[in-house]
Amino acid sequence: MNSIANRVAEITAALPPEKQAEVLDFVEFLKARSRPENVATPARRLGTLAGQFTVPEDFDAPLPPGGPTVLRGRG
Repeated sequence: MNSIANRVAEITAALPPEKQAEVLDFVEFLKARSRPENVATPARRLGTLAGQFTVPEDFDAPLPPGGPTVLRGRG
């Protein structure tokens, strides 16, 4: 192990088991969301959703009184 891995192991070993489980969960999260360096991010194609939805004319109109609460069904 390299020095960073050793240090992480030392610090983690000193934690209570429930905190060790949190560290493990976080490390697994980081590993899952990382990509291998040799895998390129696919290029995004513009216009792939063209014609599948329309923006209403009042899209940028002021919100109704009560603001976002109305949008969440609380108004």
